[in-house]
Amino acid sequence: MGGAIIHNPGFYIPSDKGALIYLKCQPDLQPVLDKVETAGGSIVVKKTQINAELGYTAIITDTEGNRVALHSMG
Repeated sequence: MGGAIIHNPGFYIPSDKGALIYLKCQPDLQPVLDKVETAGGSIVVKKTQINAELGYTAIITDTEGNRVALHSMG
C-alpha cells in the first residue's frame, strides 16, 4: 500500500476537526514524537498504550494546525 502527501493551498483549509490520519512509526513512535515541538508542532496526546495487542498511539498538531495520529507497536 502506498500514499502521498501533497501541498495545495487552494485545496484545503488546515483544521483540527477533519479526518484523523494515522502514520505508522515502527518500531517506536517516541523518537518521532521527540522531534515534534522542535519542528514547530505540538503534542496533543502523549504516547499512550492502547493495549498489549494494538500497541501505542499519540496525537500531534502539525505546523499548519492539522491533527495527525502516530502509531507503533513499541
